[in-house]
Amino acid sequence: MQNFSHGAVGKREQDFTELLPLRSDGYDPHLLARLAGVMKQEPDSVTDFPDPEENVLVPAGYTYFGQFVDHDITFDTTSTLVPAENSGQPTNLRTPRLDLDCLYGDGPASQPYMYDPDGVKLLPTDPDATDLERNRFGLAIIGDKRNDENSIVSQVQLAFLKYHNAVVDILKTREPSSWNTPGELFVSARNEVRWTYQSLIVHDFLPRLIQSDVLADLKDSSPSERECRYALYTSLKRANLPREFVAAAYRFGHSMVRTGYRMNGGLGNRFNIFPDSNDFREAVGDRSLLGFDPVPEYQLIDHWGRFFSDQPPHADDSSSAERTRPDNPEDLHAEQTDVRLQFAYKIDPTIVDPLAVLPREKVAGDGTTREAIQLISPETLPDAANPHGRPPVQPRPSLALLNLLRGDKYRIVSGQAIAQRLKEKGLGCGPLHRDQLTVRQPGGQPGTFRFTPLDELAAEDGQNLGLAPLADDTPLWFYVLAEAQAPLQDALIQAHGASDIPEEELLNGAGARTQLGWVGGRIVAEVFYGLLDSDPDSFVNLAPQGWQPILGGDNTLIIRNLLRLADPGKA
Repeated sequence: MQNFSHGAVGKREQDFTELLPLRSDGYDPHLLARLAGVMKQEPDSVTDFPDPEENVLVPAGYTYFGQFVDHDITFDTTSTLVPAENSGQPTNLRTPRLDLDCLYGDGPASQPYMYDPDGVKLLPTDPDATDLERNRFGLAIIGDKRNDENSIVSQVQLAFLKYHNAVVDILKTREPSSWNTPGELFVSARNEVRWTYQSLIVHDFLPRLIQSDVLADLKDSSPSERECRYALYTSLKRANLPREFVAAAYRFGHSMVRTGYRMNGGLGNRFNIFPDSNDFREAVGDRSLLGFDPVPEYQLIDHWGRFFSDQPPHADDSSSAERTRPDNPEDLHAEQTDVRLQFAYKIDPTIVDPLAVLPREKVAGDGTTREAIQLISPETLPDAANPHGRPPVQPRPSLALLNLLRGDKYRIVSGQAIAQRLKEKGLGCGPLHRDQLTVRQPGGQPGTFRFTPLDELAAEDGQNLGLAPLADDTPLWFYVLAEAQAPLQDALIQAHGASDIPEEELLNGAGARTQLGWVGGRIVAEVFYGLLDSDPDSFVNLAPQGWQPILGGDNTLIIRNLLRLADPGKA
């Protein structure tokens, strides 16, 4: 088997590892289907109005930077929901390294069609390019096709391509005689880009998403100091990524996806991320941000300030929450000429409607959809709306359901098991209480909501859904989301009791704030720090002493400053 490792560690199609021994028995897929059904938010319009779903700690672009990172380190080659004992072990087609193989592929020698003829710059080399390099069929010529899944991650990929090319130009200017061959210049530029990317993950990305006390003993320390502090992802488990990370903890970003986004100041240029459940056509392009085609001009991001903040983590972005409404609030197509930061949605067990009915062919995959239908029968997938007597469409799969079924296929342990292990290691305070494992549902009065525990959830006809077994043995993905919601829930219930809570409470002051807690946050943090510590070529091990990333702006370690250098016309 060919070795594609970065630093000669790890290889393609290698089995995922696990943090704790795997479950012997899986969950009842019918219970998982019912749980997925109550996690769906009602269909909502995409507007420029204040939004109680927003999390003012996390600008919206970090959702898609997180997706970009995911595609760099994980690609499950099995792509099946059938339990592992019936289908083989899940394997990873990506190296367990933050090495940007989704950007560089296997390099200019192996994949020259992704590079300029000089073998140094990536295509497209035009700094004013607005879309990825594509073949005559419109397919992106990039290291991972998934980075063209939607119009936002596609433009993040393009920004990193431009950043690499800008770094090449800067290195040429600074030290023109330092490289004997184009290959040496390419390697130096690639190292600079990789190290900057890795630095941004630990200094900008993780602190926005994970509670500070969870990160405290890992950040600002050396690999040798961290070595004895790993409670889960110890060095012997780093031959690959752990199942608990891949199939559960790192999927927290799905709850951060907004219904839709404003891409630019053009008239009405707000789009759903995917077609919602009321859109029976499942079409692409002008009605959603679904990708795998050239990005249309009206979906181009005109300013990165719509997605990424100028402020470092934990700085006050609350001023951005003060929305400028259109002159006519009834006009949903009003033109917005100002640049206003959009925020990701809260990390909680609520998933927006478009993710409850994924485009089955391009995103979910027909094979995966058929497996889900078989596993949950006689439960059913959500049906798309079918107004005006039009022909029926095939049921579309819920992302929440696919996540829960995949976690079960991986046989990963419950959230309570991880919480207990952390407590034994002196971290955290043990598992959540049953009344913290809740789903947010509409209250009895308009404009209100309440937190409903798993064992009290009922169907539309009032019949209890029978989810009580999951309250003591909770699927890890759901547990991670409920754990992030718990501090907000506790504060709101303390102020209002267990009765209906006005949605305005989520808009008061700076707005709602949610971050990953001890279970979700510790898994994610230990994986990222562990990958860096075990990679001899990472910035923590190989960068020269005193090295500083090449960035734009004031050189603060935030993604916005990388974009200032990569895409100055939009930053």
